Order: sequence, then C-alpha cells, then structure tokens
Amino acid sequence: MAQTDEERKKKRRKLASTPEAKAKAKAYTSTSKAKAQRKQYRERPEIKAKKKEQSQRPEVKARTKVRLEEYNAKPEVILNKKTYEQSPKRKLMNKKWNEKPENKKKRKEYRERPEIKAKKKERQQKPENKAKDKEYRQRPEVKAHRQEYSKDFRDRPENQVKAQELRDKPENKAKAKDTQNNIRLNVLQHYSKLHSNSDIPCCRCCRLNQNIDFLSLDHISGKQEMNTEPELVKLNYSSKWSTYTLSKWVVENNYLLDLKKDYFQILCHNCNFAKGMKKNNNECPMKNKPH
Repeated sequence: MAQTDEERKKKRRKLASTPEAKAKAKAYTSTSKAKAQRKQYRERPEIKAKKKEQSQRPEVKARTKVRLEEYNAKPEVILNKKTYEQSPKRKLMNKKWNEKPENKKKRKEYRERPEIKAKKKERQQKPENKAKDKEYRQRPEVKAHRQEYSKDFRDRPENQVKAQELRDKPENKAKAKDTQNNIRLNVLQHYSKLHSNSDIPCCRCCRLNQNIDFLSLDHISGKQEMNTEPELVKLNYSSKWSTYTLSKWVVENNYLLDLKKDYFQILCHNCNFAKGMKKNNNECPMKNKPH
C-alpha cells in the first residue's frame, strides 16, 4: 500500500528525532562543506529578500524587540557586555574602526547634519544636562586630565603646524580679530559704567572718550602686586598674560563682581603711564580734579 505525503513526513520526523540521527546531523552541520552550503544558501538574492520581508513584519519586529529586551536585561549578559566593552581587545577594535578614513568621514557627515546639530544643541541646553556637564568639568581629576591632554595635544609638532595653518587663514584671522575687539569693548563698557557711570567707554580720571584706542584696562593695585592677592590667586590670575588673555579671563569670571574689592579700572594711556610713575605713588595726577 502506497504511503501518503503526510505519512512519509511523519516517518522522517520520527527518524530525525532519534539520538543517533541527531548526533549524525550535528556532526554534519559542523563540517566546512555544510557551512559553505548554508552560506551559499543565505547569499541567494531571493533568500535575502524573503528574510528581509519577514523581518519587516510588525509582529516579527515586536517579537524580536521583546526577546532582545529580555536577553539584554539578564544580569549575566549585562556583566559580560560591560566586561567585553572594557576589554583591551574591544578597545583596540574600536580604535582601529574609528581610525579608518571611511568611518571618520561617515561620523563627520553625520555630525554635520542640521537635524543632528539641532538635536545636540537642544540636549545641551537642558538645565539638568548643563548642571551635569558643569559638575563633571569641575572635578579635580577631570580638570587635571583636560589640562594635561590639552598641553600634550598642543605640543605635538603636527598639531602646532595644523593650528598655525588654521590661524593664518584670512577668514579665521578676521574672526579672531572680531572676537578680541568684542571682548575688549565689553570690558571697557562694563568698567566705564561701573566707575564713571558712563555708557560710553571713558577714562576714569580725565574722562577721555573720543576713541577706545586711547583706553586701557588698568590694574588698580599694580600688575605685579596683584599676583599675591588671595582672591585672584584662587582664580589663577597671572601678571604675565597678554591684554587679550586678561580681558577674556575677566569676562569669564563675571567681571570679578563676586569679589570683595575692585581690581581693574579704565584709564587712558596718559593717565595709566602717569599713575605708574614712582613719584605719583600709584595714583594718576588727574584723579579727583574737575574736568
């Protein structure tokens, strides 16, 4: 009597479920021939298309997501993943991958997308992220690491050459000049308003206000003497700074409004020079005179 298709399938399943058949199948699947056949089968365009179509079904996506979440929530998986991510092998693989030109290009293109920039800016502007970032940057070990890394990074010959090339570009020179002028103007306006009650930058002594090029930021108690002021020492003040670095430092520290005394004022170059003369005892001759 001839067997039906259902009966033949049932018989094959029964034979395949025996221990010896399972062992034989397992031994065969581990051979290079079987692996090559499976790979060849998976590489067929119709099989790839079928697999992709199946993976896009809503029920398959939902099932896959649940399984993945359950798997990733297992303590042993979390531990293994953390250990693997911190392993030298993984770090080396990440470094090699990141250094590939095509991957660098991809990351740069991704960061330059307007939506990614907007998303990043929005995330950074959140109060909780601002507070978290500020707290992180204030840690002593982070400050030390950033300072050490920055110095080491800047001191590399190739980076010095690259930085100089960037600075020498006309557009960057113009941008740097505008930044310096804006910072200087802000400092002049602030201290003129504070000490002279003037919206226009002017000298505190002679009230000169024709041109800001005639004005300078003066150290009230002396440039070198301020190196020993405890309040300024805490803020890393240095008398060796250039005019721009000093102005930038003043702005970054909120014009020193939180300190107990005034350390800076606006004087014209004549008053500043006269104040520095030994016979004038660190005071401009024009001080307290009617204008």
